[in-house]
Amino acid sequence: MGQPLVVRRGDLFIDLVNYRVLLGQQPIVLSYREYALLVYLATHAGHIVTKRRLLEEGMGRHDVGGLRMVDEHIRHLKSKLEREGRSLIEEVEGVGYRFIASGESAGRGAGFPG
Repeated sequence: MGQPLVVRRGDLFIDLVNYRVLLGQQPIVLSYREYALLVYLATHAGHIVTKRRLLEEGMGRHDVGGLRMVDEHIRHLKSKLEREGRSLIEEVEGVGYRFIASGESAGRGAGFPG
């Protein structure tokens, strides 16, 4: 079985084919880099991902200055995903970030709503 077509983490749905993201039933508009970081973090839910790894594997970049860029994109991403005071991404001070897994499932059988 190949990669899943939809990633579902709680009420967050990521359609990997059509590049769509829903939080609940609300579409979330993301930049390409925000989308790439979200997919990477969501597919590594519950694990701490270093900023360097997000830069290189999540964004496909290798420049040192890019580490600050990761922080900036994550900041924007977090603001778009926060609901009712709850954040889906937490910062692990001095290390990186972790997607907070809740009611998660990933796979071809996880349908994309709407």
